Amino acid sequence: MEFKEKVAIITGGNSGIGKAIAIALAREGAKIVITARRHAENQKVAQILIQQYGTSTLGIKADVAKEEDCERLVSETVKAFGTIHILVNSAGVGGGDTIEKTSTKDFDRILKTNLYGTFWCARAAYKQMRRNKSKNNEPRGMIINLSSVAGKFAWAGTGAYSASKFGVQALTQALADEGKQDNIKVTAICPAMVATPMTGKKGHDYLQPEDVAETVLYLARLSPAAWPTEIVIDRKGAAL
Repeated sequence: MEFKEKVAIITGGNSGIGKAIAIALAREGAKIVITARRHAENQKVAQILIQQYGTSTLGIKADVAKEEDCERLVSETVKAFGTIHILVNSAGVGGGDTIEKTSTKDFDRILKTNLYGTFWCARAAYKQMRRNKSKNNEPRGMIINLSSVAGKFAWAGTGAYSASKFGVQALTQALADEGKQDNIKVTAICPAMVATPMTGKKGHDYLQPEDVAETVLYLARLSPAAWPTEIVIDRKGAAL
């Protein structure tokens, strides 16, 4: 997929992995929609992209844990740019404890953002992508869901978070299979621990947000015949 003039939504795009992905796509000439709950930060990153890369950029305040916000995000994007070509579901929350100590409120909070938010945004974007015309068998659209190695296996203290990411894996696999009929690619990226404000990790012992951003570019550049549903990014010397 060529990036020039393509419209990309990045949820959680004002910090961490989402911000790195927004920068990478803007650098390639895509039109960018950044969405998160902190609108001032959305606008700040949008201005940086406009000034540094000259790309059309829009900041939209939205909470992906709310279905109506996800629907509005897509409708406002279409109103501004006409369509959507790329959706990156990067918004997410961490936290959690042992199952015994996890409250229903915390469990619900994590699943609402990580799983329901991915579902709601993907569903709304997919409907719009189906309207896109395909040139030279190029995909009508691409949906990339940020999962985790915690979506591949769970361990003590990660029950709620892993449940949300296992759900993202299943959702991705199902939508990827459905997308073959509509020429819409769907992939989950499963990184090990990334140095972001959410994880609180720093240093070169951890994956960097740019590692994930480069993976997004790689996926978008694959030929129309390549249909990966999952990419795992391990971390040197550690499982997480």
